[in-house]
Amino acid sequence: MKLKLFFMIALFFLFAGCEYETSLTDEHKIPVDKAVLGLWEAVPEKDRVSDPKNRVSDSEERLMVLKYTDTEYIVHYPTGDEGFYFKGYPIRIGGISCVQIRLIGDSNGDIKTGEKKYQVVSYQFVNGELEIKTLNTDLVDKNIKDRNKLKTAFLKNKNKGELFTNPVRFRKAVKKG
Repeated sequence: MKLKLFFMIALFFLFAGCEYETSLTDEHKIPVDKAVLGLWEAVPEKDRVSDPKNRVSDSEERLMVLKYTDTEYIVHYPTGDEGFYFKGYPIRIGGISCVQIRLIGDSNGDIKTGEKKYQVVSYQFVNGELEIKTLNTDLVDKNIKDRNKLKTAFLKNKNKGELFTNPVRFRKAVKKG
């Protein structure tokens, strides 16, 4: 139970917990990564396996990533009646590849986060699973409201290993039956 609660909190902060009032950049010329497109299911840490073929899927936390344009994603998380919708785009700042995401609404069409609509995430594939991390607000202060200051703070900390934290993993959803 404790693990599930921690996992749910981590997932909430990953996507719904948008931290920034401004984007790191609005420029997006990098093509979307087709490998991240599709339906993904959350992987609790205790269920991570080195061989993704040896698993049974019962995760209810799902992430849908769709291509919106050649350089933009639409993300729905969690899928279902209470989900949030995001627009995302790959960016590269100071040699660091990441994805800028912006909350665009919830399943009711509302944005309930006030002015904090942006988050920056990184991702990598680990043993066939998609690992997503969020920008570390201890290094890049979430209270920065000016885009240039936000970028300066990001660049100042770009070489620190903990620039992105709170890893959450997803695996491609498997059809049941």
